[in-house]
Amino acid sequence: MKPPETPRVVIVGAGFAGSLTAAHLLRNATRPFDVCLIERRPPFGAGTAFKTSLPCHLLNVPAVRMSAYPDGPEHLTRWLTQRASTPDPGFDPGPGLESAFLPRHVYGEYIEHTLSEAEENSRARLTRIVGDVVSIETDSAGASPRIGMSDGSTIQAACVVLAVGNPPPSDPLASGSLARSGRYAADPWDEGALEGLEADDAVLTIGSNLTMVDVALALDYRSHPGPIIAISTHGLLPQPHRKSLLPAWSSRVDGRTGGPRQLLRAMREEVGLATADGLEWRSVVDSIRPKTSTIWGSWPERERRRFLRHARSYWEIHRHRMAPENARTIGALVSAGRLRVVAGRIADVNEAKDAIETRVIRRGSGRVEVFRAARVVNCTGPGMDMRLSRDALVQGLLARRLARPGPLGFGFDADRDFALIGADDRPSPALFTLGSPLKGRYWETTAIPEIRMQAEALALCLSRRFMAPGADGRA
Repeated sequence: MKPPETPRVVIVGAGFAGSLTAAHLLRNATRPFDVCLIERRPPFGAGTAFKTSLPCHLLNVPAVRMSAYPDGPEHLTRWLTQRASTPDPGFDPGPGLESAFLPRHVYGEYIEHTLSEAEENSRARLTRIVGDVVSIETDSAGASPRIGMSDGSTIQAACVVLAVGNPPPSDPLASGSLARSGRYAADPWDEGALEGLEADDAVLTIGSNLTMVDVALALDYRSHPGPIIAISTHGLLPQPHRKSLLPAWSSRVDGRTGGPRQLLRAMREEVGLATADGLEWRSVVDSIRPKTSTIWGSWPERERRRFLRHARSYWEIHRHRMAPENARTIGALVSAGRLRVVAGRIADVNEAKDAIETRVIRRGSGRVEVFRAARVVNCTGPGMDMRLSRDALVQGLLARRLARPGPLGFGFDADRDFALIGADDRPSPALFTLGSPLKGRYWETTAIPEIRMQAEALALCLSRRFMAPGADGRA
């Protein structure tokens, strides 16, 4: 393609992060420019997180806290009220709309609406492209990025935003004999992950996190009667949300702590104080959440690794909670013996004639137990090390030294303005990212409240650098 006559922002990825960045650019446009939104697989707006069509797959945050715009908490609930004129047999929030935990497919529709709404009266132009970005090249100064598509075409841009979302799950069996087995689902979101099961087939999941919860909910929704065995190191399930909105707690924990041990001690003290005031631990966790990026940034690498080894699992089951309806279903599955959560470490797996046999070393006792399952599903959660990605775009950025791994090797490294930092230690003048790729730098960067703040800030930064009169993108 010829160089654009007007500035062009290319956004790679049209999930929540990419679509909302585009929406902010469109809403705030004061002069003509182009926004090019590229998505590998439509629809635009939903992304992997909100593509699921099952009504049992709910958001794990109530609607009142899920508006796309930080300064407009009523934006989502207003849309939901308007949408109520179109009946949805899988969703009836009842009178408590603000405290409802929406089906994820409904939220995906909302993001699509938000993008289209921003496009309607914008002075900028939005172009949606379905395709696969395989490369990005820049000039000798790191500017004027040229995007290469899998079909051989190219797109010239003033800047590029990598809104690529969560990497695929880390695969504990990638190098083993089961890697190509039809009984092993390396990606739980693959359309065929749960297909072909017989009525009484057992399903074993590697992990007991929210991804496992989604798999168990899908099996229950399909009325699959076979047993579900969830294997994880600690054998912990995500905690449930309360149905009603919780009172706020003003945390006394500041943004700097001596380390994970000191943070845990401070949180326990706060829970005691909150309990004395008639509140509970959920309010305390929610009050600390906005400070977690600052806390994470204040720790040296050894303390971050200590947190990952010893405290991460406990933090995540309290921080990433289940919607109340989902928690009731999971509790019923456990009570009925249909779901068994096992604490232990997988020693090895072997494929027999009619099942996969998994040897597990039980936590605490060291006893070895063998589980047979017709299907093993990888529910370890998103991968975090971009160096292990098989994506051609990611590998190309690292190979061309346009990007480098973030702290601890997680995601990409970036500066405060979301510019990628290359292998030469310099921030890129034209390549930016947000959301999950910033896991190493901010830790808490994968959920709506954090991403919507980043999208707003990044859009403002790009507007100033590339869309203002006379801007050349090199500020």
